[in-house]
Formats: sequence, C-alpha cells, structure tokens
Amino acid sequence: EFDLVTMKLEEMDFTANVELRPRAGQPGNCYDAESLHDKATPSKSVVCYGLVLWFETGFTSRFCKEMPTTLSTSPYTPKTHWYQTLLTFREPIPMYSEPAYTSSASDIGTDANLAAKIILRISIARAVRHRSIDISVETSAVTVEGRKLRYPAQIFNL
Repeated sequence: EFDLVTMKLEEMDFTANVELRPRAGQPGNCYDAESLHDKATPSKSVVCYGLVLWFETGFTSRFCKEMPTTLSTSPYTPKTHWYQTLLTFREPIPMYSEPAYTSSASDIGTDANLAAKIILRISIARAVRHRSIDISVETSAVTVEGRKLRYPAQIFNL
C-alpha cells in the first residue's frame, strides 16, 4: 500500500513475492485443455495463462471530505475507463484444481505432471521512458511434493 502524498521517489520501485493456487472445491470452474470447449466436462486440472494486475486508489476523507470513495480497476468492480493489465506467461501452466500426488518424471507444469502452485517474484521499476514502468516476472511451477521448475524471467514495458 502506498500513500502518494508521503511516499518517496525510491519507494516507487518494489518487488513482491506471490503464490498462486487454483481455487479448491469450486465444482464446474476447472476444465482440462481438451474440454475447454465442452464446459459440461469438469476436470481436476486448470490452466493458468498469466496474471491480471489492477490498482485501487482511495480518495479518502482526507482529500474528499464531501464524498470519500475508492477508484478501482479490479475486474470485480464496476467498469471505468481504466482497464486491467494482462501479463501472459510464455506458455500456459497446467495446474491441479485439487492437490494430488504424482510419480511422474516428466516436466513440472505439463499435462503429465501438473503444478500444485505457481510462485512468482514480480518487480516493478520506473522505466527510462516518461510515464512508463518496467515489470519483471520470475515464475516457478511447484508440485505437491515440492519439486520446482523455473521458467525464464519475462520483462514487460508499460
């Protein structure tokens, strides 16, 4: 969380660690790659294609005494002229929607050896170009047993 009134220039660049897991116990929400077109065939796997980023800005009573509000670009709030940012992975990562153990020796995050979670390291820094940012994403797929596959880092300029 940032306070745009008091934050310092060096606080604009930051790194965050994030762990993604599919929602468990959501019947009908997860489908395997073959049944994506046939929504009547639920599966125990789901495919993660990337990340969605958005922001929320509080116009609190400190500055908007008459009508404090929050501007959000979340996909779960009413639409505004602002949009979310989509960062796609180089390749989709198949994951278990319900954790299960595998004995597969195949690559992690493949249809034969689904990931149980995705660990991300996201860094955001001011870009050289005015009013732009650079975002780097380091991605690892992890099995229930803790085996890990690291993907090449990706750089996005916005």
